Amino acid sequence: MKLPVAFTALLLGLSLPAAFSAGVYQGTGIKLSEPTATGIVVWARLTRAAEAVPADGPLPVTKLFNRTTGAEVPFKDNATYVNVRPEITFPAGVDLTSIRGAVTGAAGQVQVRHRIAGTSAWVTAPWRDVDPRQDFTAQIALTGLQPGTRYELDVLCRVGPDGAAGQAVSGGFVTAPAPAKAAAVSFAVMTCQQYEDRDRPDGFAIYPSMLALRPDFFVNTGDVVYYDHGPVHAVNAELARYHWARMFGYPTLRDFHRQVGSYFMKDDHDVLTNDSEPGWQSADFTFAQGLQIFHEQTALTAEKYRTVRWGKHLQVWMVEGRDFRTSRETAGRKDPTIWGGPQMAWLERTLAESDATFRVLITSTPIVGPDRPQKDDNYSNPGFAVEGARVRAMLGKFRNLTIITGDRHWQYVSQDKANGLEEWSVGAASDAHAGGWNEEKPRPEHRFLRIKHGGFLSGAVQPTGAGASFTLRLHDPLGKVVFESDRPAGR
Repeated sequence: MKLPVAFTALLLGLSLPAAFSAGVYQGTGIKLSEPTATGIVVWARLTRAAEAVPADGPLPVTKLFNRTTGAEVPFKDNATYVNVRPEITFPAGVDLTSIRGAVTGAAGQVQVRHRIAGTSAWVTAPWRDVDPRQDFTAQIALTGLQPGTRYELDVLCRVGPDGAAGQAVSGGFVTAPAPAKAAAVSFAVMTCQQYEDRDRPDGFAIYPSMLALRPDFFVNTGDVVYYDHGPVHAVNAELARYHWARMFGYPTLRDFHRQVGSYFMKDDHDVLTNDSEPGWQSADFTFAQGLQIFHEQTALTAEKYRTVRWGKHLQVWMVEGRDFRTSRETAGRKDPTIWGGPQMAWLERTLAESDATFRVLITSTPIVGPDRPQKDDNYSNPGFAVEGARVRAMLGKFRNLTIITGDRHWQYVSQDKANGLEEWSVGAASDAHAGGWNEEKPRPEHRFLRIKHGGFLSGAVQPTGAGASFTLRLHDPLGKVVFESDRPAGR
């Protein structure tokens, strides 16, 4: 009888590396998604190798041809390829599994066990297969958790019931405090990370900087990947999944996401292409496929917009800015929508129902701005002026409401003079990806403006004798605070 490799090694007195597997690894790490007071979703993916193909690995060549005329179509960033047929050529001996940054999926099983930090009793879920139709991923919901509690967990894997153990990943997370609990809460928000603009060989400096603050939760407002940038555009679903694997194969991302509960929001580049909307297609990749893959890769819940209470003093809303939008062209009217009527009604109702001391609205694209004049994709742009004015007027009715936005590649804090709404732009994930604003001098509505550098936002709610304080900070990618402001209750 042939013994499993791991057992043979033990008989021979050999030591095995921590990441050893007889065929399955977790080379794109885990994600701890959608934390609530009583639950969280553990995202796992099995891979053939523990690490990505090196960053100097080979790349395919993509050529594009008009389906009607056969003429070659230029290949460029931020493009949407309408009526285009892609032709992808790999170097000799190379395929999708061996190109630069690839972390190929593998069949097998995963198991999650969790416990309250510092205790000895594990709660262990049954083994379950990853789904090869869903990029070899699995999503395991942990329920019945205690509010305001730190948990430890292990994600185990194996080839199958009779296979050797694979690579284990350990981590932890915090559940949200109960709504009546006057608890301290901290969080971090970032946006816009492009693979080619990373600032460390192992990924992005922003991740260890955020992790050093020990946030209770994290929000990525969108553009998690850029399908329409770099030498390998996602012109089909397979290449879209490659974008996710190469990004989350980086050690800085893996280390962060195993230790912090996350909420993922989508924008345009991580669904299809720049400024994309429902019904679009680029080469062989559709907007509908992009939505499905985003859910597959982030464990995003079925609720496209959601609100989460983090104790007595903080409630967070995350709105959906892509799924319901209509353009002036497709809508056939002068006042297109971004959020849609049902979402707008839900937002107004839930804001009015909330008794949280501080309300935070997180949006993938700006509401207040200002934005560049050539853009026409958000509520601060002229194309959405009618609904934008309606949104700002509605939000202006609520005290202690702060808007946090992604999408823009520069950091700012601005205030709408008509209703006092304040909006914080978190900035791009790296200095290399920062820029875009074409004015070096701030406008009157700017409280703060920083153009040529990336960074992130952190927030901290602290109970006080008088109620609570709320501090927001903008950081550079290394964690240095570049602007901060206290938000006293009652404003």
